[in-house]
Amino acid sequence: MGFRYRVRPTKQAAQTPCAAQLTTLLACFATTGDLRAGVEGTQGCAAAAKNLHLCMAQPYKKGSGATPSINYLLSKVRR
Repeated sequence: MGFRYRVRPTKQAAQTPCAAQLTTLLACFATTGDLRAGVEGTQGCAAAAKNLHLCMAQPYKKGSGATPSINYLLSKVRR
């Protein structure tokens, strides 16, 4: 019998480490209508821009080590 067990890999959602900070900055730009830090004597979006800058400065941590796929394990069982 030539059965071959295959399982499609699950698609993992892409991890975006600074998505919340970027969303906050873009929302600030949309509400104030100004891309500069100061808006009529106020700080404008400077705090949101600083938060995004601090987040981007941190090193990105990748996930845990590689785990064997289900297809690899099934090929071992087949032998």
